Order: sequence, then structure tokens, then C-alpha cells
Amino acid sequence: MITLLKKSARIGCFLFILAALTVFHCEARAAIVNVSHQKYSYKEYVNDLKELKEQYPDHCKINVIGQSADKRNLYEVVLGNPEADKHLLVIGNLHAREYMTIQLCMKQIESYLSNYQGKINGEKVADVLDKVAIHYVPSCNPDGTAISQFGFGQIRNTRLRKALKKMRGSSRKWKANARGVDLNRNWDIAFRRKGRPGSSGYHGKKAASEPETKALVKWVNTIQESGNVVGVISYHSTGSILYGRCAGEARATVKSQTKRMMQLAKSLTGYGLMPTESIKAANSCSREYFLYKKHLPCITIEVGRGSCPLAVREFSSIWKKNKNLVIREAMLFD
Repeated sequence: MITLLKKSARIGCFLFILAALTVFHCEARAAIVNVSHQKYSYKEYVNDLKELKEQYPDHCKINVIGQSADKRNLYEVVLGNPEADKHLLVIGNLHAREYMTIQLCMKQIESYLSNYQGKINGEKVADVLDKVAIHYVPSCNPDGTAISQFGFGQIRNTRLRKALKKMRGSSRKWKANARGVDLNRNWDIAFRRKGRPGSSGYHGKKAASEPETKALVKWVNTIQESGNVVGVISYHSTGSILYGRCAGEARATVKSQTKRMMQLAKSLTGYGLMPTESIKAANSCSREYFLYKKHLPCITIEVGRGSCPLAVREFSSIWKKNKNLVIREAMLFD
């Protein structure tokens, strides 16, 4: 009898250890977004979006808001209640070589979803996202990113590819889209034509000439029609700096809310604060479009310190400073 009890105890212990190992294995597999390598490709990005949707179907909506010049989808990820009264917008990767911002946005999305029933800074994530839906467009420039990561051969359209090879600028340092237009300078706010098609500096033939810019403008307008957009966060790199000051043209409420967003971001990241830029000096940047045309509070966060594309070794430091930043910004408005 004693022998049987000992044997039973050993079997029970073995089953307990096996169950624990199984749980550990499942938890290890739960991480979807890989941040251990530098070139986070469009294919990997799309696959991760599918996995996030499958794993968190009740709290995560994936929508296509448009297509790039080379017909890659521009994806929106909605966290929380799409019918919420308030909406916070987050965009990344307007500049091609700044593609680590895609990984950062995707890792933030996964982190908030995996901790949906938990608390951050004393507030339950689910309660925040029920009141303030967060809308991400992690990659606004998938064509340019493909160029920066793998070269001009990644552009499938023959006409676009031939034109690119005649433009100035190396593929690795590519900043523009597949038509050689800087997507951060293509907005309908004090627009002026400048530069030539190439890696950087070209504003385009006219404001919002690019399919990516048009899609983002329509995206913002659509969300505004259904609720109150409380703010915009735009992720760029590099410099570990913040753009959060407003010029005199900003409405009083926009200025005060932007200041709140900026102060919180500064307290979490320790990034340096950049001087105020006037509309004229801004050369039609996206931030100035949101501030002065759409009258939306907006901050731009430049992550990292090295030259772009940022080295993968920088991600750990960037993550520590930005992990909870977006959900904490949402808490300002819940």
C-alpha cells in the first residue's frame, strides 16, 4: 500500500511538472511580435496582424484603410471599443528607413492586448479601452520600408521600379515612398512644392498627392465622423526628442491638450523637447496638419539615438521608455 502511495505521489508530481512545463511552453509561444531582429518585413507584419486578430478577436479589429502606390495594404488596428465616444490615433513609419517604429507599435498593441484584464498605472486596461479606443496605423509607408530593407527589387510595379532606379539616394537610407515622395511633407497645410523625387526631401506635385497620404486623411475624417478624436501620436526616429509645443495658430484647447500629452510623454521617456515650429517653417508636416487644419492635439515622438535604420540593439531601451506610453496617453482622456 505504501509503495502504491509513493508511486502515485511520483506520478502526481510528474504530471504537475509536465503541466507546468506545458503552461510555460504556451506562455513562451504567446509572444507574437519578434523584436530580436532588425528587418521586420511587410510579410511578417501581416502575419503578426493575423495572429493578433486570431488570439484576441474580442478586443482587436483589423481594417484595411487604403493601399500604397505598389498596392500593399495600409492596416488599421483598433484596440478596445470601436463605438467608444473618444478615439486616440497612433501612426508609425511615415518615413521608410524608420521602420523600427512598426515593431514598437506592434509590440505595444500586443502588450496591451495580452494585459487587457490587468492594470497599468493602477487603471484596468479594459476600462480605459472601453472609453477611449486606440487606432493604430503601424506602417504608413510599406513600399518605402520594403525598399529600405531589401532594395528597389521589392517594388513589384515595373514602371515604379524603373523610375526609382533613376532617382537619387541609396535604397538602404530610403525615406520616401515608392514614388520618391516624403510622406511627412505631403500634407495640405502651407504646402509648397520642393525638391525632386528621390530618397528624401521631395514634397510631391501637390498636397496629398500620394495614395498613402490620401488614405490617412480619409481615415482621420472617418473616425471624426463617428466620435471625438482626442489626440494623435506620431512615431518617428531618431534623436530621442519630442515635438509637443504649439505655435500661436493653435486653438487654446488644442494647445492645452497637446501640452498635457507632451508632458506625460516627456516624463515617461525623458526625451528632449524641441522648440515650437510655425506653420510656415513646418513645410506641411503631418503634425502641423493635425494641429492647425484638423484642430487635433498631436505630439511627435522621435525614438532612438543612432542613424536610421536603427540597429536592433536599440529596441530594448526604446521599449522601456515607450512600452506603456500610448495607453497612459489614453488615460488622460478616459
